[in-house]
Amino acid sequence: MRLEWLLLLIPCAQAVRILHRVVHPNLPPPDFAELGSINPPTAELIPSSSLLDDLALFTDAVSPHLDGAMYQVALERPGDVDESMWSISTVKTCLLPQSTSDTLVLHFSASGQPFALDYFVSPVPHNGACPSTLESHPQKYPAHANTTVLLKYPRLPPLPELRAPPPLTPEGEPIAPLPEKSFIQKYWIYIVIGLGALLISGPSEEPASGSGGGAGSGGK
Repeated sequence: MRLEWLLLLIPCAQAVRILHRVVHPNLPPPDFAELGSINPPTAELIPSSSLLDDLALFTDAVSPHLDGAMYQVALERPGDVDESMWSISTVKTCLLPQSTSDTLVLHFSASGQPFALDYFVSPVPHNGACPSTLESHPQKYPAHANTTVLLKYPRLPPLPELRAPPPLTPEGEPIAPLPEKSFIQKYWIYIVIGLGALLISGPSEEPASGSGGGAGSGGK
């Protein structure tokens, strides 16, 4: 069974709460609001009942196209009241009005506990810059209908392939490899067979050279 499936069998104590907010460097940071909750076995984000109201409040407080504004999505860690220790993913607010989908990646430890998240929206320009014209873009934060949730678990690295140890003598010393055989040592049997065949066949017979005259021309 793969490690990912083994970790899915580890039950979480409760659903994972995902929070969000809009911040600007010239304004005091507001409190996080609940974006929704994720049940790891189903890998589905269940939006908060106050999501639409919270997005409307974000729009009234900070315009999506205000330079320097950032949209933050955070992973709540129960028992840790220090928000600076939470895992937070940040996106430019100017990219949200034209986005049509979003993706949330939740990372789990080997013990099956969530410890980090990543948040992405699409489409996004290749250079990541804000749109130059604002007339064709909505002036509010969208509520994406279906958020893609990806669960990432640690993977075991492949085990190294160990070479077999060299053979040792009874004294514990490596056995020296046998020296490479010469050509004669490898193929002497074929050389002997070839020479024997030549000796058995003997020299080739030369054709007899006879004269054309015969004894039939005797004296009269």
